[in-house]
Amino acid sequence: MKNLLILISTLTLLFLAFAQVGFAQEKRQIYVQGEGTVQVDPDMAYVSLGVTTEAPSAEEAQVENAETMRSILAALAEMGIKDDAIETSYFNVYPIYHYDQNKGNQLRGYRVSNTVSVTLDDLSKVGEVIDGSIKAGATNVNSVSFTLADEEPWLNEAMVLAVENARKKAELLAGAAGVKLGPVMTIRDPYAQFEPYYANKEMRMMTLAAAGDAGSYTPISPGKLEVRAVVEMVYAMD
Repeated sequence: MKNLLILISTLTLLFLAFAQVGFAQEKRQIYVQGEGTVQVDPDMAYVSLGVTTEAPSAEEAQVENAETMRSILAALAEMGIKDDAIETSYFNVYPIYHYDQNKGNQLRGYRVSNTVSVTLDDLSKVGEVIDGSIKAGATNVNSVSFTLADEEPWLNEAMVLAVENARKKAELLAGAAGVKLGPVMTIRDPYAQFEPYYANKEMRMMTLAAAGDAGSYTPISPGKLEVRAVVEMVYAMD
């Protein structure tokens, strides 16, 4: 029994000693977060546009819509836009009601909406596509976005910059604290992100206005895209 108590006491002391060492080691760490950003020119654009028609019957609205959409597709073909770069993204037929205080909801007609997304790898054609489509009968320019065909190389570059930024922060903190920076203990990648650039509502309104003028051309320039990465790092302190 006495030997068992001695053994338990010894194990308890060893446990407390290791716990204190582990706690001390845990305290002697520097935690930093680094950020890296890369500015890059877009090389791809998406233009969402379409046509909305209204008529007393669904069939009339559909026929008119189809004719206009065919004119739009023909105009796109004349610009050199291939079929595989055009995709239908939205199509809907729904009734239009008018509320009358005496009779309640009254069917006024039908509305047909057809929207296509045009993929462009030649950004100089963005304005031409918008102008030509509107002249061919498009009633909606829903969005214009600029992006990258392959963002991975830029995400990798941003991540490297984020690690370098974290390292500089750790060195600065260690120097200010009067300690030596030890090896990296952990590295975590919370996120690396890239968001396409979307033309705002004001730009789309200017586009529609310019497209209505036969002598004008719609210039659209997205500027630079930003690719951003963040890393979290833990350094030991020697």
